[in-house]
Amino acid sequence: MVAKGVREAMVERAAGVGGRGEGPKVTFGDIQANQFTVNNHSHGSGPEQQQRMDSEERTFIIDWLSPINFFLRHADISRVRQEDTGGWLLVDPVFKRWESGSGRTLWCRGIPGAGKTVLASKVVDHLASGSETKNVGVACLYLNHKEADTQTPVNLLSGLWRQLVLGRDVGPLAKQLYRQHHEKRTTPSMMEVVDLLHSCFAMFLNIYIIVDALDEYPEDQRWILLQHLAALGPNVNVMITSRPNITPSASHLNLDTIEIRANEEDLQKYVDTQIQKSPRLLMHLRKQPELRKEIHTKISETADGMFLLAKLYLESLTAKPTIKAVRDALKHLPKGLNDTYDVVMLRIDGQSEEDRKIGHSAITWIANAKRPLTVEEIQTALAIEPDARQLDKDNLMNIELILAACAGLVIVDEQRSVVRLVHYTTQEYLDSIQADQFPNAQTEITRALLTLLAFDGFPHSSWRPWKNLPPSRRVF
Repeated sequence: MVAKGVREAMVERAAGVGGRGEGPKVTFGDIQANQFTVNNHSHGSGPEQQQRMDSEERTFIIDWLSPINFFLRHADISRVRQEDTGGWLLVDPVFKRWESGSGRTLWCRGIPGAGKTVLASKVVDHLASGSETKNVGVACLYLNHKEADTQTPVNLLSGLWRQLVLGRDVGPLAKQLYRQHHEKRTTPSMMEVVDLLHSCFAMFLNIYIIVDALDEYPEDQRWILLQHLAALGPNVNVMITSRPNITPSASHLNLDTIEIRANEEDLQKYVDTQIQKSPRLLMHLRKQPELRKEIHTKISETADGMFLLAKLYLESLTAKPTIKAVRDALKHLPKGLNDTYDVVMLRIDGQSEEDRKIGHSAITWIANAKRPLTVEEIQTALAIEPDARQLDKDNLMNIELILAACAGLVIVDEQRSVVRLVHYTTQEYLDSIQADQFPNAQTEITRALLTLLAFDGFPHSSWRPWKNLPPSRRVF
């Protein structure tokens, strides 16, 4: 039978009321969102109805216990990953020793923009392939400084549990925690979630946990998370990626270290792939094929082990109208991230006045938002007009136009439909120049939000872009 209160909450959720977020029915190899709906007018009886009710109960309990869904983030990262890159890590002797189940912690440290997150996603898929036959569990955490409020240690640990029970029974402890807390409107404690996580460990011979971007996690929370990861047990193998400037050594984790840099062969494959996506560069190469080698050589030399720099360089080259302009740009590639960001800002400022305003406004909203904005939210924010009494939907811009005006600094995570800055260092750079280049950012955002709040019928507007967000994300 469906646990007490679950059916009522399901009906509320189907009607658009309550809930703590929707979860996907996925595997790492074939990730697809599973939109959960309930038809409270359905008929039928017997085993099929009971099976459906049990499935609905399971889905709802998982969503309630684990409000963070890392499957979607993993899908977005995997989508942009070039499959024939990153193989060097999988054959590294230190990695192979960790993969064999040594029980040690693998710390993959690298400079900003070296491709650590993409490598982490490759490791997840590598470990997950054939995991059922090997009887191993694989789970990942993609940390994000913009989501620190929701990515609490307890939510992260429950997120690990969610991934490990994929396709399995949630177990009696999960149902007990739901019954114990749901009616009281309380949430499980850290120790209850730790016990819940341990309850599924017996299903696996070995468990692999990949934690990406530990340096983006608040320091006080970082210590708590690492302490709990270190105490999970001898059959739990943890891999961490971060910048070199932090060290998890004080957490009692037994560390092995691998340095992460953009492999030159991988960089060249990446450059080739991006060239193939650029009609303008392909046109230039048809006229002068030797230009390809010049692009390869100069980007490899200047990128200094950073995929991010290579990406930003290519964003600039794809806009060049002539072969001479490409060669001139190659001669003057900026060195280092800050210099490169300076050049990108000059490109944004050099656009038409209309596009410059779009780029500046979009970057202002995204850089100052307390959490990642959805595509619909940024479109709405840019469509708000001074002193308007309602939103003019004819003023909503296509997201592709917004991205183009931002010159590569903003990207879309398609699975989650959120916009974000291309990298954590982009946020750091924009923070450093805001006082000079965006001095009125907070004032402009405040005025726009006050205008929105004064819209006619605002409390009942059906277009509100955050209406489908779980309560934990409805923060400005």
